[in-house]
Amino acid sequence: MSRWTRTTRIMATGLVATLSLAACGTSTSSSTGSHADSKEILIGSTNEPTSLQRNIGGSSGISETTTRNVYEGLTSIDDSGAVVPTLAQSFDVSDDGLTYTFHLRSDVTFHDATPFTAKDAAWSINQTIAPESQSARASDLRVISGVETPDDFTLILTLSHKSHSLPFLLASVTIVKDGDTENSSENGTGPYQLKEWVQGDHMSLVRNENYWGEPAKNPGVTFQFFKDETALNNALKTGAVDLVIQQESPDQLAEFENNKDYTLTNGNSIKKWVWTFNSGQAPFSDARVRQALYSGINRDAIRKAVWGDYGVVLGSMPPVSEPWYDASFAQIHTYSQEKAKALLTEAGQENLSFNLTYVAGSSEEIIVQQIKSDLAKIGVTVNLDPIDDSTWYEKVYTNRDYQTTLMNHNNPRDILWYANPKFYWNYDNAQVQALKLQSDEASTDEEQTKAIHELSRIIATEAPSAWLFQAPQIRIARAGVTGFSPDKVAEPFYVAGIVKAD
Repeated sequence: MSRWTRTTRIMATGLVATLSLAACGTSTSSSTGSHADSKEILIGSTNEPTSLQRNIGGSSGISETTTRNVYEGLTSIDDSGAVVPTLAQSFDVSDDGLTYTFHLRSDVTFHDATPFTAKDAAWSINQTIAPESQSARASDLRVISGVETPDDFTLILTLSHKSHSLPFLLASVTIVKDGDTENSSENGTGPYQLKEWVQGDHMSLVRNENYWGEPAKNPGVTFQFFKDETALNNALKTGAVDLVIQQESPDQLAEFENNKDYTLTNGNSIKKWVWTFNSGQAPFSDARVRQALYSGINRDAIRKAVWGDYGVVLGSMPPVSEPWYDASFAQIHTYSQEKAKALLTEAGQENLSFNLTYVAGSSEEIIVQQIKSDLAKIGVTVNLDPIDDSTWYEKVYTNRDYQTTLMNHNNPRDILWYANPKFYWNYDNAQVQALKLQSDEASTDEEQTKAIHELSRIIATEAPSAWLFQAPQIRIARAGVTGFSPDKVAEPFYVAGIVKAD
């Protein structure tokens, strides 16, 4: 038995209007709030999936709703942030660190009763690391140079170099049936089966009565999707939902605080608001320009405009909950109009004008308006370019056709993407890439932390992005709804433990 050590919002296209899949279990209506089983958990969210695409590129919405619930990996990240065995019971590592042998569970079936084997795991991993894959973790997982299946329950991964983070990274690879590109409910192994997805309305999960592990404590869960926080909170107040995953409207918190009818939790999140510069395009290829714009915005004022007294100003990618977080990095580029003007002059940039592309939303609008206002004071013109999720994925993430962009990153350990020059921010720094490799080849958590802390310091200084703030993780539940974690340390929202009183 090997050690299981402690340890990312990207969009996808390819929507279907309605997906209805055969499943046994409780039935549910759409958005009427009328449900056949009173024990079903009704969850409100503004983060709807953009498609069912998973391993080759998928949105945080599909990860939040279905990972660990419908689909599982060889490993999972639990609610404490620990990497835990899932479809793999254990693994062995060779002395040189280049071969991982995974011993798989032999009692697992997919939702259509097909037995899970090593071939399914191999196919899923190969899909993730394929050249055409748009998975955010693909570049890290391409350290895998060979995949072998000597028998049905043994998977051997050969690496091109050591990867201290491999068990963590494999949690992002959900195992689907060999050759199944349809991403239907029948290819999952989790405690729930996907029953129905009506785009723009809801997604329903029903309990998998033949689950290999501990069964879900509720008969099913419906994720009800809303376009804005006001509608979401109104649904909570009228009883149309039992739980709000993430409260995004601090102005509306007062009516739920100190109210016996609701439970409000304020936990740790991994949500970072990041304003990113296209470092592969002039003038943002000049670090002085990026540093000037970073210094020209008042991040604390932005945080307060969105969240009031909640949240933490950041100075680099790691949030407070990760081991390489350093509060001092937020002081490297403090708000200074004088410094910003001086850097722009030094870089030969006068009357600078550029576009800021972002996915339209209430918090986004507050942030971009503050950025525009702050930079106007130093003679910089910001042209706002609001678009929808799917357009952002194609234009910014896939084609890297933008100047600057605002995005909330909701992924763990996403600092490592700054070592990938082909990631959407086009940041290419050899020292950062060497430190990432050094962190991969670390023998201990302490060695890895030291390397990534230095990587974090370099990007904090060079400013390929302007890290604004870390959002709080505020959840609101109706009284009697329990069994959910107040924290978010990874993308999935695990629902199998949630119950509600009569």
